[in-house]
Amino acid sequence: MIQRIQSIYLLLAGLLLVLSIFTPLAYFQNEEIDIVTGIVDARLTAFSIEILENNQWDNYNYIYSLGISIALTAVLNIVAIFLFKKRKLQIKLTHYAFILKFAVLAVVIYFVCILHQGGEVSIKPQLGSLFVVIAMVFDWLAIKAIKKDEDLVRSIDRIR
Repeated sequence: MIQRIQSIYLLLAGLLLVLSIFTPLAYFQNEEIDIVTGIVDARLTAFSIEILENNQWDNYNYIYSLGISIALTAVLNIVAIFLFKKRKLQIKLTHYAFILKFAVLAVVIYFVCILHQGGEVSIKPQLGSLFVVIAMVFDWLAIKAIKKDEDLVRSIDRIR
């Protein structure tokens, strides 16, 4: 099971997603102080938007949907590893995980757009967003390897 290259790709994608839960996804720095909220700096994590007040990060708003979808995607990748005998189902789960990762990136971009409306804000993507993108690449590589295995099995069945 783990000796197949697609299992390694899926494991790496799952681990990267778990790491993205614990690292910031984006960092926002206001060029000028917002008069209404007084927010100068903010960062987007998997479960909250945090603001910097008095040199300490405080939770400003909780976002459970983003963190849960990242965790669900990591679980899908890990579960797909153990479905090595059912390659079609493994491909479907990996496709679903890829789509969920795309949705996670769309939600991150949505929050970037919302926080960008407050004025002059510089946006710095962080490691969490990069981990999600790299996990998408690993999913794509895993899908290619699973399809290659499926084609090999079909060609052997034709010979019989």
